[in-house]
Amino acid sequence: VRSMVAKAQKSPKKIVYPEGEEEKIVRAAHAVYQDKIGLPVLLGNEDAIRAKVKELGFSIDAFELHDPKVCERCKEYGDEFYNIRQRRGVTRKAATELIREPNYYGAMMVKMGDADALIGGLTTHYPDMIRPALQTVGVREGFNVVSGLYIVIIRSRVFFFADTTVNIDPTAEQLAEIALTVADEVRGFDVEPRVAMLSFSNFGSVEHPLSVKVKKAVEIAQQKNPDLAIDGEMQADTAIVPDILKNEFPFAKLDGGANVLVFPNLAAGNIAYKLFERLTDATVIGPILVGMKKPVHVLQRGATVDDIINMTAIAVVEATRKQRA
Repeated sequence: VRSMVAKAQKSPKKIVYPEGEEEKIVRAAHAVYQDKIGLPVLLGNEDAIRAKVKELGFSIDAFELHDPKVCERCKEYGDEFYNIRQRRGVTRKAATELIREPNYYGAMMVKMGDADALIGGLTTHYPDMIRPALQTVGVREGFNVVSGLYIVIIRSRVFFFADTTVNIDPTAEQLAEIALTVADEVRGFDVEPRVAMLSFSNFGSVEHPLSVKVKKAVEIAQQKNPDLAIDGEMQADTAIVPDILKNEFPFAKLDGGANVLVFPNLAAGNIAYKLFERLTDATVIGPILVGMKKPVHVLQRGATVDDIINMTAIAVVEATRKQRA
């Protein structure tokens, strides 16, 4: 995380926060400005935001404020949103109404290039935060899915868990896309990914449609990126214990064990990261939304100020990387 903050400070970006009236958001956004990580945009009632900023003793000059209810660009954003969604059941009236909601307004700011990234979800249910982003910013070119990534740091080891938040029962093709996009994201942390595709089976030990699906996902990912260190299907302990791989499966392509764990479905991934978070001394960072055209990250409800700052730094670095691509 310190590495990401240092990278972000070299190329600050404009970050929009749809929940701009929330104290945690204001505190985090002020720290982002003070630490030169990014330029914060707060959405909400301007009077309420100004009162909160004054109450906390901050200068209003640290923030750019927008009220979606009385915005100058609502017509432009509404027209563009209508153009995007008119064949997906959205009428012009509905587009005009939706764009005045902070989540939609913020997503359109990113879509239109008026902000570089969006951080939200502190007080919002995950689907209500991700839906506007998918409808506006959209999925990365050449891919069809987005996924949720958590960084799990335990006893000086760093793991990346996916998908933990989005795809309930992904197909083999979707699992392969998740693996490929997550591997790209992991490289952004200056970590070389070693991807394990997890199952209850080790390399064909159990012939079942669920394990065969994971095996097929490995084959698809290898075809699309032959240079990626990826293997499976394999059990979780096989993936993370180098001696098991070395002694029992020496043919495996994960020298030293995996650092990226791709779960076969959402139940497994979500349960795993929550158990680590609650039952161990692991540091858990996320979720990081992977596979979007531009950075949009959804906070856990009740995230801390530090969580928000860290996610902002990650988003800034991602925005820089995508702009250079």
